[in-house]
Amino acid sequence: MQDIVIYETGSGGDLQLLGNDIASTSGLFNMVYMAWFGGNPEASTTGNEIVSELRDDWFGNALFFNNEDQIQFNSNLEKALNETALDSAGRITIEDAAKKDLEFLKEIAEVSVSVSILSDNKVSITARLKEPENIEVKEFQLIWDNLKNEVIIEKTI
Repeated sequence: MQDIVIYETGSGGDLQLLGNDIASTSGLFNMVYMAWFGGNPEASTTGNEIVSELRDDWFGNALFFNNEDQIQFNSNLEKALNETALDSAGRITIEDAAKKDLEFLKEIAEVSVSVSILSDNKVSITARLKEPENIEVKEFQLIWDNLKNEVIIEKTI
């Protein structure tokens, strides 16, 4: 499976260039990133917005999944990060939101998610994915800075 490379710049994902072309990848990181940060963090996408109204969700929700609300990206994690205190109860809420966003990947990989509170304003969110017939487990880790309201570090392990 080929996809374009998206990387975090602190102000949303950007495309990575390779010379004069857009770089491509065969990994699943883009799917994790889009599920966690590509949807509508304010509320679930309703799909009945007025044509002239700006949608805050991923453009593909209307373009590709207009009549399929159950598979639209709605960034439960991003919403939880914006609304939840970074404490032990909040950690569970954030972890549950991250897991919910990745439920669709269970059809193509074994998925697990863990969340750790690093400080009073930083949280680490890690997704572990193991594709069928692949002995290698891929881990994707993001560090969220609650004060800056942005991803500050991303790693593929």
